[in-house]
Amino acid sequence: MSKFLISLCVCFCLSRAVLAWNAEGHMVVAQIAYNHLDPEVKAKCDALLTNTVYHSSSINSNFVTAAVWADDIKNFTSAYSTWHYIDLAVNLTNLNNTITNNFPPPSTNVVWAIRQCIATLQNPSETESNQAVALRFLLHFAGDIQQPLHCAEGYSSSHPSGDAGGNGFGLSNNSDWSNLHSLWDAGGGYLSDNVSSRYSASTQSILSNKVAASEAAYPYSFSVGRIPDPMDWAVEGWGLARTIAYVGINEGDTPSVTYTNAAQTTTKQRMAIGGQRLAKLLNTIFVTNAPVATAVNLTTGNFAFSWSTVSGRTYRVQWKQQPGDAVWNDLTDLTASTNSITFIDSTAQTQRFYRAIVVN
Repeated sequence: MSKFLISLCVCFCLSRAVLAWNAEGHMVVAQIAYNHLDPEVKAKCDALLTNTVYHSSSINSNFVTAAVWADDIKNFTSAYSTWHYIDLAVNLTNLNNTITNNFPPPSTNVVWAIRQCIATLQNPSETESNQAVALRFLLHFAGDIQQPLHCAEGYSSSHPSGDAGGNGFGLSNNSDWSNLHSLWDAGGGYLSDNVSSRYSASTQSILSNKVAASEAAYPYSFSVGRIPDPMDWAVEGWGLARTIAYVGINEGDTPSVTYTNAAQTTTKQRMAIGGQRLAKLLNTIFVTNAPVATAVNLTTGNFAFSWSTVSGRTYRVQWKQQPGDAVWNDLTDLTASTNSITFIDSTAQTQRFYRAIVVN
């Protein structure tokens, strides 16, 4: 991650537009994530964001507005342009053709960038400054990778070298958007393109309404905490490009109401998914209050052990027969309602070793 800070001094001239979902969309993703962070994780993130990094300021110093920082710094350097997207090839002549081997994406892409961010935030020896940069990038890229046209590039006879994620897929002059990518950046009209408006009270009201709408339509669900492979997210977005973004529209078209409605519905869903994934990822990276055994008891026919918990967090009890066994076997999941949990198991087994791990 130190490469992030070093390369701030480097500038490359790239022409591709990489603004995804405008400021508003990125803040919706960040706010949804913030709503579902453990209190200790919120505190950790808030503390990191007090660090002054490259061209950061008071206007992007909190968790929600910091999600726009990676776009803000493009006014000063384009060194990170390829970090916002990954070009997975789409055959525009035959959308069912999924062969992409002939069109490999750049090595420094959004999947690579998210992996770098995760590695830095997981490394306890990294400086706070480096982790602050990584967190700001992650807040943004977790939104970028949910936008289908940040995961795909269309190829056809008219675009033998690709359409740059829809940037080269021109629309009618009568359209509200010059190309397909800009349509999806605006969520088909669902999102505002006024970047500076994120600092106004009126925008905060709009933001709250969109967060509430996404949360209501796609409620947060608890799941096992794990570090995901962001390539899975990218492939998912690529699939949506093939089945939704590039379907029902041709170059030069004025998008139909049916098409823009589909883009709006998809955007609302992808923002909710992005926010939830970001929350689960950060809760997993910054695991706090790890379980500590507080009591072990053996009574007639039963073995019991207790450990400290955080209310609302889920713990998984696992077992194996020998300490050297390679695999722990899942036994049960328990969600804490207080600051401790006691698990009881029968002593009918000849021998067992137990452990409790945090899963969410």
